[in-house]
Amino acid sequence: MLIGYWASPYLSVTRFALAANVGATEEVLARTDLRALRASFARQIVRTYLGRQPQTRSLDPLARQVVGSVATGYVDAIIAEHLTPQAIAALISARGARAQSGALLGQGVTLPRADLQGVWTLFANSGFDGLASFVVAVPAGPGAAEEERYRLRFGLAGLRWVLRAIELPRSALEKLADELKARVDRAS
Repeated sequence: MLIGYWASPYLSVTRFALAANVGATEEVLARTDLRALRASFARQIVRTYLGRQPQTRSLDPLARQVVGSVATGYVDAIIAEHLTPQAIAALISARGARAQSGALLGQGVTLPRADLQGVWTLFANSGFDGLASFVVAVPAGPGAAEEERYRLRFGLAGLRWVLRAIELPRSALEKLADELKARVDRAS
């Protein structure tokens, strides 16, 4: 039983990678918790935006939270515009580099292939970070720098592992924070 639990996310992520590598958008989306994924993007964007604003650095945590909640309305618009389910599927599929959101999200995720080397790469770059949470670090396209890795966070939903978050590389977060700043500045 314990071995089955330990092996299940590796098998699930391998199936996810197979679907993504052949561009099976419907299957990728079926293995994705879009609501949790979009909330994860929103948190990352707001955190990056607030970290770059000198005036928010000196605020106490409650005031930062208020500023963050105001920014969230703008972030929701960015997510609705640039991070559609199809753009998310394209980001993590074989078409990642040609995704509509490519300008903001970078090159796209390169998931390991289903050969022996790919399975070993998946195993070496992944692991549990909680009882029901499993993380896979993947490069952003061929030849991408180490700091440009995406981290795909899978969570257990019933008896199935689903993609719940994608931790974006710093360059993508900077672009999204710039987009948020531009929208906030236009509204001011």
